[in-house]
Amino acid sequence: MTMESRAAATTAFVINSPFDSALPQIRRAIGACQLSIAGEIDASQRVKRALEIYVPPCRVLLVDSPAFMLETTAIDRASGIFIPLHVVVSGAGNRTLIHILSAEHIQSSNLPIGVRAPILDLQRQVVRGLLRIAERMRNIYELADRGQDHSKAEPVDGFEAASPVVKG
Repeated sequence: MTMESRAAATTAFVINSPFDSALPQIRRAIGACQLSIAGEIDASQRVKRALEIYVPPCRVLLVDSPAFMLETTAIDRASGIFIPLHVVVSGAGNRTLIHILSAEHIQSSNLPIGVRAPILDLQRQVVRGLLRIAERMRNIYELADRGQDHSKAEPVDGFEAASPVVKG
């Protein structure tokens, strides 16, 4: 997968706070959108236990809404593969990065519209919640791959937070 296709498949956000203080903010923002975290995977802990290798903190939050789950699985049970939506939260020094499946990737998929619509609604609700506490990023992969300071990345035009962005 090239950098371009990887970037198109995900949407990235950054919070200028360390992982341990950003994770509770993310949980609250998701809850404020009437969504729930159905499960959580501590990816870094799994790697540490299985391979005895330290990696920066990383959690996969499984975000859903029972209404979206009902709507999608009533149309096509296989659509449950997309819900819950995976929200990847990882530490990057004094910042926290968040990655989710992009709306563009969902829209361009060949899912039936009856399945695609609820998945897009869930994705949009998660984005709305994250925009209250984080900045949507452009060029996040280029910066990460070059090891540069993520704070110099530019927010994407046209996306405004509903409340002020938390800056560390």
